Amino acid sequence: MAEQAPQRQAELKVTRLTGLKKRQQIEVAGRTMFVWVAIAAVALSFCLATGQYLFSKWDFNNKIINKKNTVAQTLDINITSASKLKEEVDNLTANQDLASVKTNPDDPNTKSILDALPTTFDPAALATSLQQVILSRSGVSVESITVPPDVDTLGAVTALTGPQEIKFSFTVTGSYDKVKTLMVDLGRTIRPMKLTSLAMNGDDTNLRAAFEIVTYYQPPKTVTLGEELIK
Repeated sequence: MAEQAPQRQAELKVTRLTGLKKRQQIEVAGRTMFVWVAIAAVALSFCLATGQYLFSKWDFNNKIINKKNTVAQTLDINITSASKLKEEVDNLTANQDLASVKTNPDDPNTKSILDALPTTFDPAALATSLQQVILSRSGVSVESITVPPDVDTLGAVTALTGPQEIKFSFTVTGSYDKVKTLMVDLGRTIRPMKLTSLAMNGDDTNLRAAFEIVTYYQPPKTVTLGEELIK
């Protein structure tokens, strides 16, 4: 029994050392596992952030490429349209029918087109042309000319497309032949005139005629260059 006591003490000592060593190994393994988990978490976060950044750059670059393709297609269409427009203008410049209706022989043929369909709402110019060129030629006496007010006075600032109407009226007096000549002159003007109402009273020597007419103007097309911010 005396010999077994030291042996048990030695076994207990070895057991204590073995248990301590295991706990130390477990603690070391736990710390190592924590370090690896932390490293993996950092690596995963870095990969996710990098992936998100690369995706955003890829998406942005795709937007840029799509916009560039759209601009390139628009430029191609505009270049083709410009070539066709230039060809049509050249044909109009050499058009003999337009040359035959020019007010001034020195004016280009395209001036006749602008005279026929002005690009601006020009009631004042229309009234002056009526009184000094068309009505005076027939020899009638002008009682009144009524044209709509200018667009600026109405404050109408709108984007208009297609031919726009200008309604005006005038009243004249004269012989039947003079009023008849006036109507022929209206029909011969290069600017389109649509007679909507005509009221006459009197006799062949003293006739009073009230006209209501519609003419037109074509708002000009504008070309603008702009910038677009892509985010």
